[in-house]
Amino acid sequence: MGNLTATPPALRAELEDWYANYAEIIDDKRPNDWVSSFAETGVYAVGTHNNVSTTGAWWYTDHGVVYLKERAAYNGGYFWHTPQRTLLMISNILAQEEADGKVVSRAAFAMFAADRHQASQVHVTGRYSDVFVRQEGRLVFAEHRAVIDGETVPANMGVFL
Repeated sequence: MGNLTATPPALRAELEDWYANYAEIIDDKRPNDWVSSFAETGVYAVGTHNNVSTTGAWWYTDHGVVYLKERAAYNGGYFWHTPQRTLLMISNILAQEEADGKVVSRAAFAMFAADRHQASQVHVTGRYSDVFVRQEGRLVFAEHRAVIDGETVPANMGVFL
């Protein structure tokens, strides 16, 4: 992904709005909109820092819209049985547009969660490593990789990151 050090202001504003809308999709539990955030051949992967940095192993990787829809169905069913509220916050965005028009981006995320029996607490934190393409004038993920800061995945990972 190279050395991202400064993001052009127009691209920063576009990505800040994009990530804010993406966080609302997740917090509002809108799985169809989540799938629509990806290109037809988009990749979604989640892993822990230790696994990704030492072995390159991802907890799971979904390639293409069929598998993204399967992930959405799984997460939707999981939430049906374990209702909880989430608040996803995305910050520290660094990005650049490549010569081929793709946008590479890194950002930090923190997700807070609460169920019926407890106050909100930090659920998971980490970093995104993303590649966007433009389709019909809007950004969509070509690749969306979430690397969780912890060494283990939280027990309740029926959430999108």
